Amino acid sequence: MKVRLVPTILVPNFLEFEKRVKFLEKYFYLVQIDCADGRFVGNKTFYEVNKVNEVVGVNFELHLMVEYPLIEINKWLNNKRLKGVIFHYEAVDDSGGILNIINYLHKKKIKVGLAINPNTKVEKINEFLPYLDELLVLGVKPGWGGRKFLPSSLQKIRKLRKLNKKINIGVDGGVNLQNARKIIKSGANVLYVGHFLSNINNIKAFKTLIKNF
Repeated sequence: MKVRLVPTILVPNFLEFEKRVKFLEKYFYLVQIDCADGRFVGNKTFYEVNKVNEVVGVNFELHLMVEYPLIEINKWLNNKRLKGVIFHYEAVDDSGGILNIINYLHKKKIKVGLAINPNTKVEKINEFLPYLDELLVLGVKPGWGGRKFLPSSLQKIRKLRKLNKKINIGVDGGVNLQNARKIIKSGANVLYVGHFLSNINNIKAFKTLIKNF
């Protein structure tokens, strides 16, 4: 599968958000906006929908680290640049609720990803794989940037790839030039990277690395 690199935006305020968007949109066709509500995770990020709509001139997807993903999803549906939504398995009470969100987004022509925290076992999400566009493995405890990648995530990626050869498997948290090859060889094909992609030299180095896969 083709390997993709997606920059993430996890910032506390509008000024930093705008600055990061304007830099990234020169080099990427898609960015991910990390939405942390301060309840589902301890950290809170900037993702106020009206202000985001004013400044984002690039296609984007949402990583919803929030307690009530469906409520948040409905705030964004009028933005034609929204291409995908990733919500957390741990934020929804039951299988029916997860499937309802997946079906709802697909009816809106929006790609759907399901994220799992480091302590969530692969066996818990097997039933959803046929319906998803992507499964996102969190390589760190979610909500903060700059944390070290958990090596146990590699085994989780390998299990998922054995279960489904076609699904996109993303990895978010602690991804860098030193561990990216191991992550890709384990079966992941979408790499989410945060502030490491804050200068052109690092962007070029990462893009060169993934060309070899």
